[in-house]
Amino acid sequence: MERPAPLDNLRPERQAKANRGPIIIGQTLSLFGDYVAYFTLPWLVFELTGRGSDLGLAAFSETIPVLLFGFAAGVVLDRLRMRSVLIFADLARAAVFALLAVSVATNTVRPGLVFLAAFTFGTMTVLFDAGLQAMLPAVVDGGDLVDVNAKLSLARTVSFAFGPAFAGVVIAGPGGFEAALIINSATFLVSAGLLLRVKEIRPRSKLSHRTSFRSALAKGLQFLARERHLRWATLGAAVTNLVFAPLEALLVLFVETQLSGTVMPPPWLEFLFSGAAEIGLFIGLQAAIGSIGLVVAPRLARRIGLGRLYVLGVASLGIGFAGVTAMRSFLAVIPAGLGVAGVGWVNVAFVTMRQQVTPAPLLGRVTSASRTLSYIFIPLGAAFGGFAADALGIVPVYLIGSVATMAVAFLLALTPLWWQPVPDTPQLDWSTSAMKTMGIPTPAVRVKPSGRRL
Repeated sequence: MERPAPLDNLRPERQAKANRGPIIIGQTLSLFGDYVAYFTLPWLVFELTGRGSDLGLAAFSETIPVLLFGFAAGVVLDRLRMRSVLIFADLARAAVFALLAVSVATNTVRPGLVFLAAFTFGTMTVLFDAGLQAMLPAVVDGGDLVDVNAKLSLARTVSFAFGPAFAGVVIAGPGGFEAALIINSATFLVSAGLLLRVKEIRPRSKLSHRTSFRSALAKGLQFLARERHLRWATLGAAVTNLVFAPLEALLVLFVETQLSGTVMPPPWLEFLFSGAAEIGLFIGLQAAIGSIGLVVAPRLARRIGLGRLYVLGVASLGIGFAGVTAMRSFLAVIPAGLGVAGVGWVNVAFVTMRQQVTPAPLLGRVTSASRTLSYIFIPLGAAFGGFAADALGIVPVYLIGSVATMAVAFLLALTPLWWQPVPDTPQLDWSTSAMKTMGIPTPAVRVKPSGRRL
């Protein structure tokens, strides 16, 4: 049985506007920390061991929590106040990186400790990312979802542009790894503080603790299986992540071995094109280029629809990294930027799609289940990619992954994502009994058993 959550604010429109700032600013800082870690953790492992397979294991450690805890996270989110869960996840991530900084400073860090930190960080990120996406419809106006999601995706891309480059410069400087890790920890503390200012503008029904975990999870999965756009988007994301995960996990190694040293900068810029700084610069520049595509994401979504924006994003990802593989110079940062823009388009379309078509009582479970199934192959792909690079070489891995991603986009263009518009609100043209079984409030309109409205 569902029970309504209290309304936190008496002036919903005003509070909705007030919520945007803390969410966007807090997530920009938090995501900046994510991408400091995105560069710092694998580079720390590479410095400790020098093996490509360990880069894959680091990515595996960070992403496997999605598979282990993703479904359970949805039930937790629908039972608790989402803001409290998000603040807890931020504080836990801050503690992880603070402790890892201490181990580096005391020279006690080992590869296993980095893998453990990555695993804990990944576990908290599962809770946070799904919770933030599920919380947004309760704290911002429905008509602003695409715009807010686009700004959050832009924040992610801008953080991707500056976080790795900043980390590379910090690590190369006197502060070393411990300074980068402490900065990362601080960003999560600030994010947690800003979340305290966010209030709900409309009631959100919370799942009763009397409902069994199995029953609660089943309702979310049933809805996901029946909604055609979410079904195809989730399947497409799972396959895309399988074939693209090796490319992302090995990006540091690809830049180091294939692109490094191809630019002759003036003497006053040489520090940016050596070692960790050059790798961070490449990752940052590709994200800066990709952010241009995200600026136009809301306009593209309105013009071509969320489903087509999703498919176009997958295609851009494959085409972009095919260009990276072919160019084999630092200028490959340009097609890499196209790939980053594609990732942003997919994220904006997919997240907004879930928020628009999913009933509020199921949003935590559907979001977590969709994300879990989407990411289910990332650990396998990342680990396999590392071993494949050791055995076959990194260039064949990149070539196969980019071509396979383009093939996925072609197949998705044959599905309802391309040919049927995504509705703005839940279209629950199902039987009343089916809706009650899933715990969805019955709408005012009556429905025939066939699913057609009277």
